[in-house]
Amino acid sequence: MRLGVTYLSISPSVDRASARQKYLDFGRQVEWANDKGFAGIWVTEHHFSGYSLSSSPLLLLGHAASLAPDLRIGTGILVLPLWDPVRLVADVNTLDQLSGGRLDLGIGRGYQPHEFLGFGRDLDSSRGAYEESIDLVLRLLTETEVTHKGEFHRIDAPVSVLPPSFQAPHPPVWAAAVSPESTRHAVRRGFHLLGLALSTPDELAAQWRTVAALAAEEGVSAEGREYAVNRFVHVGTDPAGRRAAAREVARQIQTSRALAQGAYPTGGVPPIPVAIDPADEELAYQRLLAGSPEQIVEQLHELAAAGVTQVNAAFEYGTLPAETAFASMRLFASDVIPALAELPAIR
Repeated sequence: MRLGVTYLSISPSVDRASARQKYLDFGRQVEWANDKGFAGIWVTEHHFSGYSLSSSPLLLLGHAASLAPDLRIGTGILVLPLWDPVRLVADVNTLDQLSGGRLDLGIGRGYQPHEFLGFGRDLDSSRGAYEESIDLVLRLLTETEVTHKGEFHRIDAPVSVLPPSFQAPHPPVWAAAVSPESTRHAVRRGFHLLGLALSTPDELAAQWRTVAALAAEEGVSAEGREYAVNRFVHVGTDPAGRRAAAREVARQIQTSRALAQGAYPTGGVPPIPVAIDPADEELAYQRLLAGSPEQIVEQLHELAAAGVTQVNAAFEYGTLPAETAFASMRLFASDVIPALAELPAIR
């Protein structure tokens, strides 16, 4: 099993100094992580609020690639309906070349109405836009002299996007697939899968069985297909520390839910809850990858048995202080990663 680091945390303040500090913390952690046994760095995409200061994930990953030359870099995920496919492929190929072929391309549909409205896009038509964009992006990654006339995009003159990618035929594609339609679409195209952060091992195993069944139905091979999942992580045996971490996961969940339901940020500040719903806190407490290093190794083994081949760990979430997150990350690297290497491969 490979272990990556994913970045998603709320910024209660969105002024210039706070944004600068957020990126300094990001760079410090990425540079430190380079030789600690992690597989890669993953960055999400969000816009117009401090829910995550990651409006330019490819730029952040370019920075990460220069700071950590031994790690892969991945988008987890790009909101594909918000992108012009030609512009996206040009940026993806350039980043893949600059990183020496270390890019993983994670894609998804997105879910926050405010982000779509800010780009003048319609969330209700995001499935159609997503599927058309995928097909066009794959053509632009692998073909020359591409033209296209679709419902959402047009290329009126033949284009060959340059530079070509470093990896052949293109960077690995990972799809955030939850619904049956999205899962089938990803399986049909041979994409790797990104699972839900709060799914149980049993739920993940069930989805992996679904992937295998869909692959058989579609007549495509599941051989070599990867299955990654994000996990909120807290390394420590202090019950109070785990409870505090669970509250911050719950804060992240509630903020995400409010934005998904159409809430607007105010001056860029997201709708961060002050009072935490006890049900969300309990859910977070149970679903956290948490405990002593030995307990976390056991939990990772359960995920591997469910079919998961990569776990992308979020150490900083909600409004958890950066130093608290970094302490957990250091303990994970020193005590969890070496122990995990001794586990037998599940598949």
